[in-house]
Amino acid sequence: MTEPVVLPDFSSFGEQAIKGLDNPEEATAATQALLKEAQNSGEPEIGAPGETFLTLERGICREGAWYREAEVKELNGADEEAIAAAGTDSYKVFETLLLRGVVTVGNEPMSRKVAAELLIGDREYLVMAIRRATFGDDIEFEQLPCPHCEELVDLTVPLGAIPFTRLENPEQTEFEVPLRGGDTAVVRLPTGEDQAAVLAIKGDNLAKKDSEILGRCILRIHRADGSESTRPPATSLGMSARKTVLQFLTDTQPGPRYTDFTFTHETCGKEVELPINLASLFRGM
Repeated sequence: MTEPVVLPDFSSFGEQAIKGLDNPEEATAATQALLKEAQNSGEPEIGAPGETFLTLERGICREGAWYREAEVKELNGADEEAIAAAGTDSYKVFETLLLRGVVTVGNEPMSRKVAAELLIGDREYLVMAIRRATFGDDIEFEQLPCPHCEELVDLTVPLGAIPFTRLENPEQTEFEVPLRGGDTAVVRLPTGEDQAAVLAIKGDNLAKKDSEILGRCILRIHRADGSESTRPPATSLGMSARKTVLQFLTDTQPGPRYTDFTFTHETCGKEVELPINLASLFRGM
């Protein structure tokens, strides 16, 4: 008999949702726990293979032209072995999925260089496409405890039901963020390379990690007095400006919003938050 799946406290998500960019160590720990849990939850129900071609929100730029078309493939036994060799480090697992499961981006074969160039949201969209090509469109959950009425719920989640953020203009690379006092920050969106730089910072100093991403993504600041600062030190910014820019980077990043998925439990009529992650996408691997 399958044991009930015990999820993390639902109240710990919502506005306090774990995001790898914000707190990579906490995200890794959560993924490790769910991966261990998933190994005891049985194999995923495999549906029909999904489409292998997709259009990214940004893609890669070559000689001034953007290439957004990508191709993924169904994972095979060799890929499964490579993913298992990555261990329980969620970032290594994620990178391995990209390198093994993505065939091409634009006209280029997938590589570490291409993976580093992609927006974080495009990377997450590619992983979703790999999941669809390998296991089909539906994610099956069994005996989820409702946090409101405690009834165990069986749930099928189509990948298309996961909230998705799109870019208004895929070729726009710079964005203006209004700050207090009339200043304006000009920023770019974080890529895989930026995410790797944040993860390379050891320890739990979240402010230092915030400074790393801000220092990389803030291109310049237009001051209210007409002056301009090019790549100002992130530590010189006021706390309000730092928070405003970080929130913009999070809200504007395109791609699937795995932590924002919710469903309505028919029995009690309450909305339930059910964050999706690598463990649930590739349960049983």
